[in-house]
Amino acid sequence: MVTEEKKSEIKGKVAEGKILTRVIIEIVGKPKEHIEKALKIVVEKIKEEKDIQIVEEKVFDAEKQEEMFSTFAELGILFKNMQTLVGFCFDFMPSSIEILDPEKLSFDSNQFAGLINDLLTKLHQMTFRVIQNDAEKKALKKNMLNMLKNTVMILLNIKSMQLEQISKSSGINEKDLKPLLDSMVKENIINLKEEIYSLKK
Repeated sequence: MVTEEKKSEIKGKVAEGKILTRVIIEIVGKPKEHIEKALKIVVEKIKEEKDIQIVEEKVFDAEKQEEMFSTFAELGILFKNMQTLVGFCFDFMPSSIEILDPEKLSFDSNQFAGLINDLLTKLHQMTFRVIQNDAEKKALKKNMLNMLKNTVMILLNIKSMQLEQISKSSGINEKDLKPLLDSMVKENIINLKEEIYSLKK
């Protein structure tokens, strides 16, 4: 609960140009203990942010939602300026944000251009991360596929086998293994005759 003295102090900071907001940070997942711990870590990380001051904090226990759990924190936050607020939104992805004070915000053209440029920079950074993650994912997938092919080739170099035998020896379930073997047959890496796979000579 914010005291009258604290409210007066907040009003003074808003008068100096700071922005008072109500922010909801939500985490969904499982198990329950994990997401509650994760939320506490996020709130602590917010407290460490420069130009951000938490003036009120309410953290709610996780509740079950179908197969997952959901927990959230309701925070009263003072931001130094709109740039800091926009940066916070990109860094912490709040579920919702409400500007409580001041009622109206005004910018000169240079400030507004700066805000837009900051926004664009954040968007470009996020796009780059997505592209980078996608490239890494594709590389990992390619490497994993090559490892699986090598595993099959090593096994078939020892002896010809049926699908079930390859599955048991490699630890890959038959459902996932069959498409890989089919592609290796098409690529002319292995042979399939009477349900027995063998290495291409």
